[in-house]
Amino acid sequence: MVVSSRWFECAISLVIVANSALIGVESQLALDNQGIQWANRAEFVFLAIYSVEIVIRAIVLRLNAFSDGWFIFDLVLLVSSLVEQVVSLSTGEADQQIMILRLLRLFRLVRTFRMIKQIRSVWRLVYGLMNSSETMISAFTLLALVLYVFGVLGLKVISSDPALLADPVTAFILEDRFSSLGVTMMTLTQFVTVDSIAAIYLPLIRRNPWLILYFTMLILVISISLMNLVTAVLVEAALEHARQEKEEEQKLANISAKHMLPEIINLFDAVDADCSGYLVIEEMSRFEEEGLVPAELLDRASVDSMSELFHQLDIDESGKVNREEFIEGLLDIFLREVPIYSLQMMKMLRLIRESQVKTQ
Repeated sequence: MVVSSRWFECAISLVIVANSALIGVESQLALDNQGIQWANRAEFVFLAIYSVEIVIRAIVLRLNAFSDGWFIFDLVLLVSSLVEQVVSLSTGEADQQIMILRLLRLFRLVRTFRMIKQIRSVWRLVYGLMNSSETMISAFTLLALVLYVFGVLGLKVISSDPALLADPVTAFILEDRFSSLGVTMMTLTQFVTVDSIAAIYLPLIRRNPWLILYFTMLILVISISLMNLVTAVLVEAALEHARQEKEEEQKLANISAKHMLPEIINLFDAVDADCSGYLVIEEMSRFEEEGLVPAELLDRASVDSMSELFHQLDIDESGKVNREEFIEGLLDIFLREVPIYSLQMMKMLRLIRESQVKTQ
C-alpha cells in the first residue's frame, strides 16, 4: 500500500528534485572555487532516503524487483553513490580518481524523469519517444547513409576542384570543411538542421555555379524530404500510441461500468419507492430532491437532472421505465461511445419492428 500510493511516489520525486537542484548549485559554485558547507550532510540524508526506498521496494517486489528496470537503475545509482562516499572518506577529496568517481552522482539527475509519471501529458510524450526508438534508429541509419553518399560525392566534385583551390576564400572553406570524408560528413550535418549553411555553399557556388545542383539535391534530400519523412513517421507512431491508449482506456471504462451493474440495480430499487417494478418521472424527481442521486451518475450520463435521464430512458414515451429498460439504458450510455439520440433512434426502430411483428 505504501509503495503503490501516490504520496510515496510524489515524496520520492520531491527528494530527487531537491538532490538534483543541490548538484546543480554545487556545480555552479565549483566554477568560482566555492562550495556549500552542509552539502556533505545533505548528501548523507539523500542517500539514507534512497536506501530506505530501495529496501521498501525490495521487500514488496522480492524476486520480481530484478525484472523492474527502474529498480535496477536506482539500485546501481545507489551502490555507486555509496562506493563514492566510502572511497571519499577513506582517501580524501583531493584525489583525482575520487573526482572521476564523483561524476557518477550526475547520473542521479536521470532519476528526475521518474517524476514525470505524475504529469500524464508529459509522460505520454516521453513514453511515445521511448516507443519510437526503433524508428529513431532507422532514421539515424538512413541519415548516416545519405550523408556518406553526399560526402563521397562532395570530395569528388568540391575538394578536388582546381578553381576552388585557387581562390583564397574557397580554399579556406575546402581546408576547413571538406578536407576529409569525416570532416565533409560533419559539415553536411549542418544541412540537417539548416544551421548557418549559407556561409558554406554561397562562396562555392559563386566560384563554381555548377555546384548549385549538388547543394540543391543535398537540401532537397536531407533538409526537406528526409527530415519531413522522419517527422511524419514519428507523428504516425505517436498517433498510433494515442489510439492504443484510448482503446485501453475504453476497455478499462467498460470493465468499470460492468462492475457498476449491482449499483445500478440497487439504484433502481431505491428510486422505486412503491416497489411497483417500474419508475415514473415523479419518483425520479423526488429521489433527486431528497439528494440521494450519486454525483457520478449524472456526470457519466451527461445529463443535468434525473428528469432528463428519465426522458432518455423512456424511449417509447409510455411514462414508465421498467427494470430492464433502466439497466439496459444506463449500460448503453456507459459502455457505448454513441450519442444519446442515436441510441434512442435505434431503440425506437426496434420497438417499431416489434410492433409490426405483433400486428402480422
